[in-house]
Amino acid sequence: MRVGIILAFIIVLTFASVAYAEELDIRSVPPRLAENSDGKIHVFVTEGESIIPKKIDGLTITSSDSDILHIEEMASSDSFIIEATVRAGKAGTTTLYVAAPGFTSKELPITVYGNKNNAATLLVKITPDTFTTNGPNEGYISVELADEDGFPVIAKEDTTILLNTPNNDVVDLSSQNIMIKNGEYFTYTKFHIKHSGEATIYASAAGVKTQSGTITVSEDDNLTVELYAYPKTLSIHDAARGFIIVQLHDSGGRPVIAQKDITVFYKITDSSYTAVTNYSTNYKQKTEGYFQINKGSYWGYTQYALPSSIEDTYSISVSSTDPFIVDSDQVVTEDLELVDDKFVKFDTLPVLSTGRSELIGIVYLEDANGDPVVAKKDLGIKIDSSDPASLSVEEVIIPAGDQVALVYGRVSHSLPSDLQLRPADNESEVESITVFGPDKDSLDMVAEPLIPSVLAGTDFPMVLYLEDSGETSSFGENHNVVLSPNEFIEIQPAQIRQGDTLVIVNSRSLKDGLASLSVEVGDFEDLPVIDSLSAEAATLDLDYSKTIFVGTNDVFTVQLLNSGGSPTYATSDIDISIVSKEQGILELPSKVTISKGNHYTTFDVAPKSAGQTEVSFISEDLPLLKEEISVTGLGPQISISGPDSVSAADMFTTTILASSGEKPLADMNVQWNVNGGIMHFANSKTDLAGQATITVIPRDSIVNIEAVVGGGWFPPTSVTKIVSVIPLANTVEQPPPPNYKPLEIFGIDPVLFIVPGAIGAAGFMLKKKGQLAIKK
Repeated sequence: MRVGIILAFIIVLTFASVAYAEELDIRSVPPRLAENSDGKIHVFVTEGESIIPKKIDGLTITSSDSDILHIEEMASSDSFIIEATVRAGKAGTTTLYVAAPGFTSKELPITVYGNKNNAATLLVKITPDTFTTNGPNEGYISVELADEDGFPVIAKEDTTILLNTPNNDVVDLSSQNIMIKNGEYFTYTKFHIKHSGEATIYASAAGVKTQSGTITVSEDDNLTVELYAYPKTLSIHDAARGFIIVQLHDSGGRPVIAQKDITVFYKITDSSYTAVTNYSTNYKQKTEGYFQINKGSYWGYTQYALPSSIEDTYSISVSSTDPFIVDSDQVVTEDLELVDDKFVKFDTLPVLSTGRSELIGIVYLEDANGDPVVAKKDLGIKIDSSDPASLSVEEVIIPAGDQVALVYGRVSHSLPSDLQLRPADNESEVESITVFGPDKDSLDMVAEPLIPSVLAGTDFPMVLYLEDSGETSSFGENHNVVLSPNEFIEIQPAQIRQGDTLVIVNSRSLKDGLASLSVEVGDFEDLPVIDSLSAEAATLDLDYSKTIFVGTNDVFTVQLLNSGGSPTYATSDIDISIVSKEQGILELPSKVTISKGNHYTTFDVAPKSAGQTEVSFISEDLPLLKEEISVTGLGPQISISGPDSVSAADMFTTTILASSGEKPLADMNVQWNVNGGIMHFANSKTDLAGQATITVIPRDSIVNIEAVVGGGWFPPTSVTKIVSVIPLANTVEQPPPPNYKPLEIFGIDPVLFIVPGAIGAAGFMLKKKGQLAIKK
């Protein structure tokens, strides 16, 4: 009973230690299926990265979308690879469901690529696509023809592209009908920003998918209108005239470009809060009315006139509705003498670096006591700038009879590092001025194709612009565009002028491939990487089984790919020469041809011996393709273990282990041949651990044991073991008695179940009982 329990325990341990990871896998022939073409799907068993030569029974394979890939038929075969014929329909990705008894079902994705000769969709690029209401307000939208995979396609005829947007309040398109001409693949046009918000631009054309792009325009929600009244003190000896100036500001006090005309209402009242009667003969110089901050500017002004000969304090109030604001200031009129001796005073306003002529302040006249005086004649005033390149002030004229005049200056497009202004006389003080704009040190230049994708061998536009924290800015100086020498891209000579925002540079792609460029404009540099795609065949691609066995033919596929990695069709017959470094490993054709109108070819390869060889594929106008191909011997690896010597009185056990790689081979046929001994028991097949055992009674001084193992797709393989026999003292060799019977436990031969260690233990027990010795 105890022996039976031990044997059962050994059996349980043996079966529990066996674990396999066999699963179903597929291979597509060709590896990249093209729409409206036929192909094959190979189904096989794998373990890890290796194919297992195991027959699959009851296989089922279906497609989740038969419009993309349809399973036509599945061929019956005695091979361990099952082949299904498939029809690729439209481009897209589908899932193949593969199942068979004894295996876990699999869901395997497979892609069908579009035909590179047909336009199926559009590519849209918007540059830039993010704006603020305070920055530049124009950009570009480009549109390309492309196939289902997004690869650019040359137009076979003039193709009209219709652009439209439901957000006309945000963006204004320069043109809604643009054309991709026959033989070209892209077009582009400008747009202008009108208001804050988000705008979607749709691009459509006959027979292709409509695509869109989005533009985002942000705006400060807390805009305000700031009031500046100059001068603060006016003389009563003439109709006193002054200026009301307003600026549109954001919440941080920075001037903001108005996205529409903003109407500002003003009113002047005396100290008794009574509206002042207009005394000026100039109809523009009223004490009540309105004026505007014009769209595209950030300031506006008006001039007013007060009653003469009246000393008083006057309140000036302004208001607007969008943005809603009410603000006020005060000025006074005094009885002051008119004198010729006068000094020029200069007050500045906040300025935005727009690159244009802007209102930067006012000048007015005072006497030595600081009281206002008027000019006896037209007075020209020159104001010096410490940095004329950043701010150049225009000459100011104070007309005779006036005491104040507006000052204008041309501002650069970038923030000056240090700027001071002073009227050109020895008595005036130096004045600083606050300028808002991009800091040159924080600007980055962007150089990129204006279009989504570039085709090799074509002209295309590059766009250059400056960015400051994601906001587009203008170039502050004149510079030439410099491109470092390279073999992929060339650009035509171009010059950037001060104030340019988006600069288009004509460029040409010389050949396909990734180009790392260096583009310089003054102190700015960008290092764009441009991928020039080729619509023509760019490379050869080789595909074969992940495991190739000796004696089992394999199907090789050579496929044409474009630079985007998608299949492309041969425009003429393409001959490919094949050269193998080691002639004895693979039997290959010397040449194959991809016929005109096809994108691949297949051919059979006969593996002749295990090993590794380098195979080269050579074709005119295509890069050399080299591949290291390994061939695996299909025969099993057989090892044999057992004693090297035994006593003539001992029955001994020998075990063989059959494996392929690291996988034990179960159910293999085993044929035993014994010379010099009597075969007591032998397994005819390997167990789940890949083992088989034999017990032998020695007869001669040397016992020679041979095991021949084979089965399935594995050819017969033999292994031998030689055992020396030590003769016993006082014993003679006699044949076994006629009534000799093998040992049985409960009517069962234990050797059928015992692993090698257990067999050794059983032999030891029998020897102790003296049942193996043949006495004289």
